[in-house]
Amino acid sequence: MMDQSLQALGLWTGVNLILTLFLALNVTRYRAKEGIGVGIGASSSLERAVRAHGNNIEYVPGALIGIFVLVALGYSALIVHLLGAALLLARLCHAYGIQQLEVQLPKPRVLGNILTWVIYLTISFLLIFSFFSL
Repeated sequence: MMDQSLQALGLWTGVNLILTLFLALNVTRYRAKEGIGVGIGASSSLERAVRAHGNNIEYVPGALIGIFVLVALGYSALIVHLLGAALLLARLCHAYGIQQLEVQLPKPRVLGNILTWVIYLTISFLLIFSFFSL
């Protein structure tokens, strides 16, 4: 029988991969709409879609690797669910916020960044704590 922590990791990895896919499809949508095959051209909508996707790719894999190591170290499914849900919420906030054209620095984008950084720090501290508590 599969460990609940590993199942939880699978859930949040899958959900965040779907988010990354949707962000990539959003870039493709803008590319098709604006006839831009390579680069970003002059479109700020396309640029923002590319940044939402790229920023997700910059953060999610590292967080999921960290969560995977926490699972391997024996952390509970509850911890994995909390971190996975917070990661998804943070990345959704950022993706939504970065695509807001009318606002210079949208609050959801800032919230998404800060929450992502808090998650990274939490995972990092748990991993470091685990090393010293063995």
